[in-house]
Amino acid sequence: MNKKFVWLALAAIMTTATIHAQDTGTDYYCSENVTLETLANYMDTTGNRHPRLQVFYSNLVNNPTHSYRIEHFDVGFNGCTGRVDENVVMANGSKRDNVFIFNDKGLLTQSTIQGSKGNKTVVSYTYSYNSVHGFTLKQSKSKSKAINYAPMFDENGYRVTIKGDNGSRQDYTFNEHGHIAKLVINQPGSDKRTLVYQDGYVIREERGSRVLRYHYDFDTATGKKFLIAIKELKGADVIHERTFKYSIDTHGRYTRVEIALDGKHEMTINRTYTK
Repeated sequence: MNKKFVWLALAAIMTTATIHAQDTGTDYYCSENVTLETLANYMDTTGNRHPRLQVFYSNLVNNPTHSYRIEHFDVGFNGCTGRVDENVVMANGSKRDNVFIFNDKGLLTQSTIQGSKGNKTVVSYTYSYNSVHGFTLKQSKSKSKAINYAPMFDENGYRVTIKGDNGSRQDYTFNEHGHIAKLVINQPGSDKRTLVYQDGYVIREERGSRVLRYHYDFDTATGKKFLIAIKELKGADVIHERTFKYSIDTHGRYTRVEIALDGKHEMTINRTYTK
């Protein structure tokens, strides 16, 4: 047998085996059963990431109801899973109790938020899944109404738009590395919000005519950033400043946040986490 042919055959076998191994690994991570912890560990420890997995992970964490993205009193949940019980004490002494339940992907499945008059609004969330694009918000449902959502994807598989049948729309822009760079949110009856990101964190927000700058503290023990101030600008001048003093647990999650507006105490948020 021709030696050149043998070497070519062996090379083809080795290449096929390598591709199969890559596909097997990717299929393991790009799965409906994979947990956020498993995915996050892979993304944190692997430099040369498979493009398909990068898309899958990006589409997961950039869901508007993911615990890396959901905002409540401007304080995110830092990618937590499980149940979060939240007690809010306002400056006037009034209290509100909220509950957020996230699945093992970090996706919000139910929120219970207490209003200023004591009434509670319960909203449930469901998601669709496919092996190419991963998870995406499908429906939010409360006692009074249900909103159905439809995603749109670009040629690389990134989810670039989520449209709600109530007229809402969220448009995402990604940089050359597949990381979120900008999010534009349109809600019926509300001002358009444009959020600009850097390294996964909001650094600037435009809300109607308002311009807000976000400032963070980097915690070396957890490797995460924590919000310490939001400054409202008029030109180069700061006209309002909301500040945040926080405590975190060993997992890098907020357990207590004291919020002040222009130096005046506004509220305190206490959170407990249950798997």
